[in-house]
Amino acid sequence: MVTPKQHFSSRHCYGVKTYKIKELSENLIQFTPTKNFLKHNPKFMLSKTPRFTQVRKLNPYRFFKAYPRLKNYVILGIGANCGESLVRFWKLLKRLSCKNVIIATSPILKNPAFGYLQQPDFYNGVIWLKTKLGIADFWSFCAYLERHFGRARKRPFKNAPRTLDLDIIAFKNKWITLGNLEIPHCAWNERQSVKIPLFGANSN
Repeated sequence: MVTPKQHFSSRHCYGVKTYKIKELSENLIQFTPTKNFLKHNPKFMLSKTPRFTQVRKLNPYRFFKAYPRLKNYVILGIGANCGESLVRFWKLLKRLSCKNVIIATSPILKNPAFGYLQQPDFYNGVIWLKTKLGIADFWSFCAYLERHFGRARKRPFKNAPRTLDLDIIAFKNKWITLGNLEIPHCAWNERQSVKIPLFGANSN
């Protein structure tokens, strides 16, 4: 019998060996940082999964009424399916923490690609963070990070493979329309790649 760990190999210190691997289903695999790694890297410590008391579509903050302070923070979705995605996520956290405060990170979800199916599976997660930047500057900062980690300015085609994909799921409980940017993200509630990291494996 082949265990989930045998499907992955990486010698990098931030690679697979820093994660506890759990199969959620045939096509979904969750990566959670090990306690030993978090002990030596407290800034990436996971928070307890917040409870939600009431659902309101399109605004994820409504799920966290018991945690009013969360409305001051940003919910950032991360994704990648090229190269050492797990390693890249740790490097991304270090870059993000230069201008922001990381509040919590979710487990990483490995899930099938959508749209264009002839490509590797995606790794997705969610980051809660505190920022002093306004929405325009934060959006520009995210675009800079995508380019820094090798993503081209223009995709060769829709839903093409990418080295890094950053989606602003929600920004300080605000409703914003700025050009092509819509906050909260218009499709967050339709994607397992956002809902499972945000609410846990039992979300519907």
